[in-house]
Amino acid sequence: MRKKLFLIPLILLLFNACGSKQVNTVENSTKIESSEEKTESQNYDKSESKTTMENTEKIEKDFGTFNIPEGWGEAKEQSGHGRYFYVVKGHEHDAMPNNISINMGHQNYNLNESEKFAESTTMQLGMQIKQSGIDATVSGSSGKTDAGDIMYIFDIKINNTDEIDRQYYILRDKKFVMVFMTNFDNDEEVNKAAELMAKSFEWK
Repeated sequence: MRKKLFLIPLILLLFNACGSKQVNTVENSTKIESSEEKTESQNYDKSESKTTMENTEKIEKDFGTFNIPEGWGEAKEQSGHGRYFYVVKGHEHDAMPNNISINMGHQNYNLNESEKFAESTTMQLGMQIKQSGIDATVSGSSGKTDAGDIMYIFDIKINNTDEIDRQYYILRDKKFVMVFMTNFDNDEEVNKAAELMAKSFEWK
């Protein structure tokens, strides 16, 4: 498991310090949609659905609290340096387990500039996908956590595979918490687990 968990694509590792450079256009740019918007290219709205997974466990970290579903646990051997990995119990040592991580990072904007954060992250994501040569389709949406915090969601669908990587960014002034899901077989239960973690997150 260690091998795969730390093979997170380079395009995702660079987000811990989102830059302030603004780029007008990129080939794979993503439109961030609010909960009031629906387009043909965005046929779901993960940010507004209610996750009702039963038998959850509340987890507490230095930056806040969140819930995980029953049957999930922390992969302690892979966690470290402020990033915590979660998998279905019993799969900690699988070669390619579906997994969800959570960590806090810093960014350049205050909450009243959250759209600038979204634009900057979108542009960086598009550029990094293009530079890496990864064949992927990107989509985005926006919403709020159950506690009312601003949240942006980015989906990176790796084309010609079942894999989908999803990033939830939960914002505060000059910082964010990212819930990052790697779902190799598009298992809906994994999608629900990631949504539960993100939607239930509360800052300390």
